[in-house]
Amino acid sequence: MGRSKNDILIIEDSVAIALLLKDFLKKLGYENVTTSDTGKSGIQAFSDLETAGKRPIVLLDFHLPDMNANEVMASIFRIRPDAKIILETADSKSDEQIKNALRGGAYLYIEKPIRYENLKSIFETLEKEQSIIKETSSDDLERILLHLKSSSRISFARLAEYAKTENELLEKYLLQLESESKIMKISEIKEVSCTQCSSIRILPNFFCPACNSTNFVQGKLIEHFKCGNVSVEDSYKENKCPKCKKEIKILGVDYKSIDNYYMCNDCGDKFSDPSQDYICVKCSNRFPLEKAKWVTSTGYKLTNL
Repeated sequence: MGRSKNDILIIEDSVAIALLLKDFLKKLGYENVTTSDTGKSGIQAFSDLETAGKRPIVLLDFHLPDMNANEVMASIFRIRPDAKIILETADSKSDEQIKNALRGGAYLYIEKPIRYENLKSIFETLEKEQSIIKETSSDDLERILLHLKSSSRISFARLAEYAKTENELLEKYLLQLESESKIMKISEIKEVSCTQCSSIRILPNFFCPACNSTNFVQGKLIEHFKCGNVSVEDSYKENKCPKCKKEIKILGVDYKSIDNYYMCNDCGDKFSDPSQDYICVKCSNRFPLEKAKWVTSTGYKLTNL
């Protein structure tokens, strides 16, 4: 008899996308798929599944009506620090935003529209990894190797926190791996840490600078010169201004386009960059960058595994 598959939790505000994902995952043999359309209900669903002894894999939409993905991730990691969360978004994200999500603990980052063959490959990889973890969960050295494999470069401080191994023992294991030419030291890595508990499992939190809401969208803004309306490109249906209903025709004459802007869905404010602070996954502390502590430790990367 084959090993039973994990439960799946889909946190997605689009009912249509959630149903398509659920149907596809069921075809892959995942019978127990739960869906939630808000961050709050998704966190509760994850908690309920954990209480029932399940270890759900989470598919998490980056933008939800009540919370952003970083807030949801922080809450889920407080329930289970090693939860597997796959982020999905229709927005184009910068490399730094993707890196931040992965540093914060996200397993993977995929863009919409989701290619189902890619999703199938992701879940097959997850199954293999979890099989390895199950077989070697009692072996500290193998557990540390798994964390090294999860990143192109990782710090000693992060390894110590993720692997939950005493520093002295971790140093011994790393020296062993170095002697076997499986890893090598690289330059020191400087990382943000919590002002309260010193954990480096930190997630960036982005919000509207006017009202602090996390409910904002990224897109292109159009300014109509004639009436002064400024709103997202999608609001100009059939090239007509949503305010005065006049048609916009010539770029630079009738209107101008402002790329990479944001608009808050709660207060309507428009801004070029969202405000940012940080949330600690371990203790839920929230703090601005200027008050952050910094931890510097030796970096490592795999060489031959």
